[in-house]
Amino acid sequence: MNRPRRLFRFLFLALLALVGAAAARAQSVRWEPSDSASGAVQLVFEDCGPDGTPELPNVPGVSFQLLGQSSSTNVVNFDVRRTVSYVYSVRSRQNAPVQIPAFTVKTTKGPQRVAAFDVGAPTATVASSLASSKLLPARTAVWAGEVFALGYELTAARRVNPQIQPNFDWTPGPLTVEDWSKPDVTEDSAGGERRVRVAFRTRAFVAKPNTFKLEAASHALSVQTGTIGAGFFTQARMEPITVTSDQPTLEVRPLPPAPPEFTGAVGQFQLVSKVVPQKAAPGEPITWTLELSGTGNWPAIEGLPTREVSKDFQVVQPKAKRTNAEGKLFESTLAEDVVLVPAKPGTYALGPVKLAYFDPKTGAYHTLTAPRTVVTVVAPDAPKLFQPPGGNSADDARGPASPEAKIETQKSKAQVPAPPAILPRDPLPGSEVAAAPLSTRSVVLLAFAPFAIVVAVWAAFAHRRAQLTDPLRPQREARLRLAQTIRAIQSTPHTAAPLSGGSSGSALSSELSALGSPLLHAWQRDTATLWQLAHAAPGASALTDAAWSALWAECDRALYGAKPELPSDWCARAEAALAAKRLPGANPLRALLPRNLFPFAALLAVALLAPAVALRAADAAGSSLKSQISNYPAADAYRAGDFASAEKSWRTAVAKNPADWIARHNLALALAQQDRAGEAAAHAGAAFVQRPGHPSVRWHLALAHEKAGFVPAPLAPFVRHEPAAEFARHHSPAQWQRLLVAGAALAALAVIGLLAWSYGRRPRALALASGAVLVLAVVAVAVSALGWRAYGAAADARAVVVWRAATLRSIPTDADTTQKTTALAPGSVAVADKTFLTWTRLAFESGQTGWVHTDDLVGLWR
Repeated sequence: MNRPRRLFRFLFLALLALVGAAAARAQSVRWEPSDSASGAVQLVFEDCGPDGTPELPNVPGVSFQLLGQSSSTNVVNFDVRRTVSYVYSVRSRQNAPVQIPAFTVKTTKGPQRVAAFDVGAPTATVASSLASSKLLPARTAVWAGEVFALGYELTAARRVNPQIQPNFDWTPGPLTVEDWSKPDVTEDSAGGERRVRVAFRTRAFVAKPNTFKLEAASHALSVQTGTIGAGFFTQARMEPITVTSDQPTLEVRPLPPAPPEFTGAVGQFQLVSKVVPQKAAPGEPITWTLELSGTGNWPAIEGLPTREVSKDFQVVQPKAKRTNAEGKLFESTLAEDVVLVPAKPGTYALGPVKLAYFDPKTGAYHTLTAPRTVVTVVAPDAPKLFQPPGGNSADDARGPASPEAKIETQKSKAQVPAPPAILPRDPLPGSEVAAAPLSTRSVVLLAFAPFAIVVAVWAAFAHRRAQLTDPLRPQREARLRLAQTIRAIQSTPHTAAPLSGGSSGSALSSELSALGSPLLHAWQRDTATLWQLAHAAPGASALTDAAWSALWAECDRALYGAKPELPSDWCARAEAALAAKRLPGANPLRALLPRNLFPFAALLAVALLAPAVALRAADAAGSSLKSQISNYPAADAYRAGDFASAEKSWRTAVAKNPADWIARHNLALALAQQDRAGEAAAHAGAAFVQRPGHPSVRWHLALAHEKAGFVPAPLAPFVRHEPAAEFARHHSPAQWQRLLVAGAALAALAVIGLLAWSYGRRPRALALASGAVLVLAVVAVAVSALGWRAYGAAADARAVVVWRAATLRSIPTDADTTQKTTALAPGSVAVADKTFLTWTRLAFESGQTGWVHTDDLVGLWR
């Protein structure tokens, strides 16, 4: 029985030893050459894995770049081997053999020792044998400012199945470049191998002379370095690599000496001058357009040459307008319209205008000349006298009629002409931007913020009053004076005098009599206040404290005795007694007592309640920013009858800044001229709420809504000229809000003045002035709130107007026909609280919400 058991135990131990030996043998980490790329090595983990990112040893002058990683599992005779490989490219500053020293790496099975490994002489980059790239300037020597072609080309071997990213990293440095073109992919043969070629193109220029190397471009791509798996279950193993381009040298030559007309333009250009009209009357505008176009260093061209005109013209010169060709940085047109308004008749010459540019193709300067244009300003025709027709009539044959008869005849034939129909007025020049209103919460915070200062000042006054009305205040002040008096007595010479007589004692006594008597009287007076002694001339027995009683008696002997002297330790005992005499601390809560906190409660309550009542109707606050930006090209198109072009220009201005009320007004005019009455009325309403005080805006508000056949509910009182609306139209909602906030701040200032008068017993004039200011501020707040409320929902920054008949839907889609819908009338005003793709959700005052197409809406502020 024992023999089989011993045999079984021996076999079991042998099996364990074999398993342990196999495990110990299988777990290893080693370097191997990589078969994926030349000059690459791989760190192989066998039957284990890295614990985090492997930490490689530091080899001076050598850098490692991780190209990728892979894993595999092999089964041979039931022996399972799992490996994880990390592929690195090895780069050396010198083309010399590289030896990686031995090191220890962390694995999932514990630390493993990696033996040293000889790499050999690596190349500059492992990617060079698989792919390469280069920058291709059209010329290596260019003029300063010359626009030249620049290419970038990447080639990769087809055998590695390259997957190339469409973008690459490159820093242009001193070059100004256009956007790179889309990649042009071709395939050809080179060195007996098929290669994929990807080309990019752009243009660039350098502003200043210099000789430098272009920055290298870095391009990421993935290449196939092998396969993973076996048999039918294989897949390509793709590893990322980075290709770095060359750095060609570029020489930028300086330009030769320039003529006076040269303004920095380098390239090929054309200059055109146009004056419209060439014949006008005084006061009529004349537009002088100068246009420069061509190919060149447009980012370095600052503007057109200056023009000289007679002093008889009033000149309006807007900013020049630059228009680039689509996707072209160096092909542009720069146009500048100068409006000349003549003051008197005459003949004037405009031009010529000269501009010099450098042509890099010829290497010389050329001068462009816009010819001179003659403008004639003629006086207006004098009105002709009225001559009745029919000179050969029978009345003439009878001879001239009397003046009375002529007058009677004219009276019988005269008729009162009917007033002309209302027409749109001319567009307005310039631009004025109004800020969108804020929320009600923001306005309330702005209005009540100054009253936080009132509360702080009030608390300070109340605290000061509490100190003044403190019942222990006389004792506290007396205690402070006692400490000062004791120090003054201590500093006099008699405090150091001996008690015995003698010549020195008589001298000190006279000194005490001269200097110490007022101090001792002050000490007794403050002591009586500290101990609250009501007796007019109290004695030492009036003090219940023995130390204070002794000090009082010694003070009496020094004042009224034969020898005016004090004991030498009197001051020290007086300080100790004073330190032992404690008073209760001041209670800060006394500031909240009614007599300290409410010296004029009724007046303060009125001051605080008035802004709160007025702010109940508040909804927004804003500011305006004015800038004079010319829109004469659009106005010229409007006056020329090209209403579509004018609409396009003004619609672009509105899209850029929806609060530009002048652009809104002009856009409404252009839409009205095209019989698009609904949209015109919506933009006219937006211009009105942003700038209601302008006469042209008010004029066109009524006209536009008359043509459209609807009036938004918040604007109906203004169209009907109701009294409240007539008062409110003098200011926009944002202006009323600013007045409201200013009135609240003025009320807070007046309250502070009344507080100062009440607590400080200031002159009566302060109270009268503060009261008058408070009344004025309350009136301003109330009036501002009424003017603000007159605009209703139109004062909300999110307000929109439905400009044409639309459908309000419960969900934002046209596809679902089962959803609930309702008709939405033009002129409806709501708040846009959400957007989804091309849909906007509206919230009405009644609580109704729904979705509508955004194209059916015009925002009043956005």
